[in-house]
Amino acid sequence: MKFKLKIKKRLLKKYYKYIIFPLILIIGVYLGLNYQKNGITALPNEEITAKELNKKLKNKNFTFINVHTPYEGEIGQTDIFITYDEIVANKNRLPEDKNSPIILYCESGSMSEKALKTLKSLGYTNVAHLKDGMDAWKKAGYEILDLTSLPSQVLPEEGFTLPISWGNYGPELVKLGVIDKEKFESAVQMTDEEKDIINNGGDVLININAKNSQFVVDLLWALGLAQKSIVYEKGPMGVEYKDTAGNFASTGGWNLAKGQAVDYLGKFDLIGLSDDQQIRVGEISKNVYRPCCGNNTWFPDCNHGMAALAAIELMVKENLSDEEIYKNVLKLNSFWFSESTLTSATYFARQGIAWDKVDAKEVLGEKFSSAKGASDVAKKVGPLPYFKNNSGGSCGS
Repeated sequence: MKFKLKIKKRLLKKYYKYIIFPLILIIGVYLGLNYQKNGITALPNEEITAKELNKKLKNKNFTFINVHTPYEGEIGQTDIFITYDEIVANKNRLPEDKNSPIILYCESGSMSEKALKTLKSLGYTNVAHLKDGMDAWKKAGYEILDLTSLPSQVLPEEGFTLPISWGNYGPELVKLGVIDKEKFESAVQMTDEEKDIINNGGDVLININAKNSQFVVDLLWALGLAQKSIVYEKGPMGVEYKDTAGNFASTGGWNLAKGQAVDYLGKFDLIGLSDDQQIRVGEISKNVYRPCCGNNTWFPDCNHGMAALAAIELMVKENLSDEEIYKNVLKLNSFWFSESTLTSATYFARQGIAWDKVDAKEVLGEKFSSAKGASDVAKKVGPLPYFKNNSGGSCGS
């Protein structure tokens, strides 16, 4: 019996390198391929240098988290901002797969090291942090994004002046009963200049800023409601919901008219659009969404949708290019939906695209500006660490 065992041991030793070692190698390769197949790449160390990080960012396949507090800027392609001491409270924002690669960073490396320990305590097994943080990143000659300037780009204090004027639409809407002047003045806080626009009209270019955004949306809302439009003939409100068009926030919610708002829906040709211009309005409106709703302006079932429709109609009348129209509608949305627009601007900035270089049509589209799209982008971007006074519009406000 002992002789047989000795023979077996000798055989195992003799054939180890031919059988056991290749077997281990095959298993290792299989596991490695499976790791890659699932989109997971093992991070070699818990600490990564600036140069190593820069190389990995060129073919990014990890979650990149800024954990520094207070906000001191960030590295491009950052996915989310979670302060190092709020990791546990924000664990729902972390990858579900505990094997997913995660790289953390802060300013000096100390906060990210603490965050790394917290992630490991939560069961994450594939985590690293940037050695010496953004200090090392800057020393290596790489750029730091400072997004604190984004609010002034997206929401400048002086606002935006559009290449269209209020004309005599205010007095006309009052005369027709679309606006009950007494109700309007009671509901909307207006400056003397804005009261003059309602009472007398004039060749005053439309300007929107943080202080007058309510006035702008309400007056454009009234115009969008009353203006004869292809949207009310061939869009959902003229087809599927023709008999119930008065039930939407944009119609039933307009309580500043004399009588029922629905009685004024698409009744007047105030702007004087040709058939070709109406078709163009319809096509552009299909690409303009707003974060308060899931619909585009082809279906203006809320106040912002109707206001955007009026703005599009005014700009089509002036023969502005599609590109100019989208850019100007985005300026309106910036003040009507400030938090959502800033979130989109942050998303693009982290991809290396400056706000003045973005495609306005893309931002106004379903992917970024519908209710679902805006929500999806917000989940990717997370809270805006540089902007604390977040606000945003909603239907009827």
